[in-house]
Amino acid sequence: MPAHRLHESLHCAQCAIRHSSLCSALSSDELNNLNAIARRKVLTPGQPFLLEGDTSRDFANVTSGVAKLVCGAEDGRNQIVGLLFASDFIYGSLGTTPPTSPHSIEAVSDLELCIFPRKPFEELLHDYPSLEFKLLRLALDELETAREWMVLLGRKTAEERVASFFVYVTQKMKKLGCQGTTDFDLPISRSDIADYIGLTLETVSRQTTRLKKDGVITFEGTKRLTHVDEEELKRRAGF
Repeated sequence: MPAHRLHESLHCAQCAIRHSSLCSALSSDELNNLNAIARRKVLTPGQPFLLEGDTSRDFANVTSGVAKLVCGAEDGRNQIVGLLFASDFIYGSLGTTPPTSPHSIEAVSDLELCIFPRKPFEELLHDYPSLEFKLLRLALDELETAREWMVLLGRKTAEERVASFFVYVTQKMKKLGCQGTTDFDLPISRSDIADYIGLTLETVSRQTTRLKKDGVITFEGTKRLTHVDEEELKRRAGF
């Protein structure tokens, strides 16, 4: 689907992630200037926004849907190194010349992005220190999440990894304001969960079944999570 310019400032004012995304750092007038360089892009599940090694020409806000960050190994295996939800920011590649992407970014669900061309966006960062500071905070939060995930992949047991994933996704959905906070569809498949937490599909299924039998989590069908005992889940995650 082709991208469309967002000429209407009303789009930003009515955006569901206006107050939780990078844009929250801007005044109305500043937001209009950001909106002037923005364009909208919609991707369908499985469609890439960026491929590993490609030149990264844009930054973007995720306005709805979920994307995954994927790194490929020489033997053809993939490792999911991150998930992007609504209000998350896609940095492209800062500080490298040429700006090449270290990973692929692929839509998991229907994905809507608000895209900002690199050069005009970097000029706004220079003009608006509040925007630059907000971007720094987002980058530091992402770094902290990456460090926590390194502990998960390096030290935690299979049960702790699976429980940690459910804690993570529940907290993400709670932040997005999902009704009841534990009544939502899992954003990725079990095979993607396995890639994300460094386990086999069979191990993820076995550990998930154990959590269900023990009443820690409850599913309706195969994907809809309707109940989470957060305290017990955190205990099993090793928090």
